[in-house]
Amino acid sequence: MSTLPPPPAPEQQYAAPAPAKSGNGLGIAALILGILALIGAFIPFLNYGAWFLGLIGLVLGIVGLVQKNKAKGLALTGTILSGVAIILSIVLSIAYTAMFAAAVDSSIKESIKQDEAVASQPVDVVYNVTGTSTTASIVYTAYSDGGSKSESASDQALPWTKTTTVKKGGTFDFSSFSVTATAGQDGGDVACSITVDGKVVSEQKASGQFAVASCIATGTGD
Repeated sequence: MSTLPPPPAPEQQYAAPAPAKSGNGLGIAALILGILALIGAFIPFLNYGAWFLGLIGLVLGIVGLVQKNKAKGLALTGTILSGVAIILSIVLSIAYTAMFAAAVDSSIKESIKQDEAVASQPVDVVYNVTGTSTTASIVYTAYSDGGSKSESASDQALPWTKTTTVKKGGTFDFSSFSVTATAGQDGGDVACSITVDGKVVSEQKASGQFAVASCIATGTGD
């Protein structure tokens, strides 16, 4: 009686090795954008757009994390940096805007104070009438933000002078001064001048019977 050979041993099964993880291009891009956005978040005015770079980096980082067989380290780091950059850029944009607005408001207030200080400064306005005419009829006016003055006099002996004080005025101040001298019937020369804050701003001369010299000036010597 013959014996049968033993059955062959079953072949041993081996699991296929897991595929190696390759590099993650989206993760690298997310990391770069996250770094740029984080730097930009601290720079005034540039931080207004840094959040957009951070948003792109955040999206690329998340996509890089869900990709199969891709390294996750760079994608995770880029995602975190991008998220932090978005928050910082928004917070610092608000802070820088508030600081800038406060600086502008302070500058405006300081400018207003300076204008008010200038407006309160007194300025001397001197009216002069001279000439060979024995007498003259004189009319003078002064208008400024501080008020207005007007006066007339007939048969005034020459030389004649009048000094009045007005306020200098601010940026939007308008001032006007005038003096008119009319020679008497005897004729002769008559001349007028206006001096504002030590500077002669208007002069005129006329000759003859009832000759008229008229001087007009505006401003307070700013």
